Amino acid sequence: MKSALLIFANHPLPVLTPEVLASGVADPLALALLKDTLRTLADVDADVFLFLDPGQDPAQDKDQARAVLGKGKFKIASALGRNRTVQQRNAFRLVFTRGYERALLLDNACPDLPAHAVQTALDTLVWKDACIGPVPSSGQGSGQEPNQETGRIYALGFHTEGWMTEAFDQVDHDRPALFNRLETLILFYARNVHVLPPYAPIIDLAQCPELARRCRDTRFALLPSIRMAEECLAGERPA
Repeated sequence: MKSALLIFANHPLPVLTPEVLASGVADPLALALLKDTLRTLADVDADVFLFLDPGQDPAQDKDQARAVLGKGKFKIASALGRNRTVQQRNAFRLVFTRGYERALLLDNACPDLPAHAVQTALDTLVWKDACIGPVPSSGQGSGQEPNQETGRIYALGFHTEGWMTEAFDQVDHDRPALFNRLETLILFYARNVHVLPPYAPIIDLAQCPELARRCRDTRFALLPSIRMAEECLAGERPA
């Protein structure tokens, strides 16, 4: 069963912006986070598609992106659509029309998301199935009030038989409580929804010290992005 992983180069963390592609110089930490995410996903039994923002010269943008990223087991494509939600919908359409039977959309800065967790998410996608990966609120488990990020998701997947454009056409992905609204809609259309384990992707480089903390004493601590995040954490400590 052919599977596809969909990653957007600038969502939610801006990495390969038009300015970066034009100059060939990216923020080192942001670039390391994306590259380590792609490196981890290479261990998943799926083709990885990295989508760039729409540009004037898609072929040149792809060449420049490959020059910045270097070699890797991923395909580079240009996103199509007037906004991110439409672009994500069209990305699913693209891979399903190419014969893929399962597709999973992931945030672009998930360096410590294990490959086996992504593989398990894909394996849950059988006939008319969908899966959603929720982002935990910063206050979850600490007794604090959840922050405004409550309801974000880091993953959304469909089997081709359960694929529904309504998940993008009828749900505003920029409003709060996205997880609950998506789950309700998908269930309304008689699909099975698998809820993935919570995971917190990096959406801002200010989160990198926390990334370093959670990766200590794990195999992810050896990744270049985690080492750079550890340097950020060291800079926060009092001398």
